[in-house]
Amino acid sequence: MIQARDLVIAFDGRTIIDGIDFTVPEGSTLVLMGKNGSGKSVVLKALSGLIEYRGAIEINGTDIRELYRDRYMAGTDDINRFRIAYVFQKGGLFDSMNVFDNVAFGLRRMSVDEQSVDKMVVNSLARVGLRGSENKLISELSGGMQKRVGLARAICLNPNIIFFDDPTAGLDPILSDSIADLILEIRRSLNTTAIVTTHDSRIAEKIADSIALLYGGKIVYRGESAGFFSRENEYARQFIDGEIEGPIDIY
Repeated sequence: MIQARDLVIAFDGRTIIDGIDFTVPEGSTLVLMGKNGSGKSVVLKALSGLIEYRGAIEINGTDIRELYRDRYMAGTDDINRFRIAYVFQKGGLFDSMNVFDNVAFGLRRMSVDEQSVDKMVVNSLARVGLRGSENKLISELSGGMQKRVGLARAICLNPNIIFFDDPTAGLDPILSDSIADLILEIRRSLNTTAIVTTHDSRIAEKIADSIALLYGGKIVYRGESAGFFSRENEYARQFIDGEIEGPIDIY
């Protein structure tokens, strides 16, 4: 379970996230929604230990600061207890490496033996529909294929938790839907807990168990996906329907 309490994130004196709370039960998916600049991605970065924050973030009751510190101090012996994968919005792939080496990167950092690396990389690529693409360079791949490489790199680690930062950004509706299907399949097969950021209501409706809508540094809707899409919440209704008039200042 992931829990955030009174989470505050600020840069240069400007508060981006202002005292939010949320809980993600084990094995479920929370979708963080909001317009551009609402702070969705910075929440993921705080959860990943990449930026400073105030408040509390816990995984299974343990503060993440302790978990990350213990992980780095313990080395690979601790890897089976605590595994988090991060799928970057723009792929986060290395242009100088081929597909195989990109997917293998995390495994090699953990000193996994090469025979196991080979098997795990091939299996992960097969699961995202990229078997046979191992030797291609990133520049040879379409945007959708690059997204799939990022997913393969994440699931290669057999994670307990996956953070997806706007995984369908820049993709057409058909490719977006295929990525959503992959996210659902990954969650079911690995029993992962997931947090996904997006502004795509159609994708959110497909993959979310619960939704948190960010506006003005606060959560203005938090609850089940069905409740969000019932449009009973005025913020949710305006966001879903793209209305100009409403409590959300579009400017």
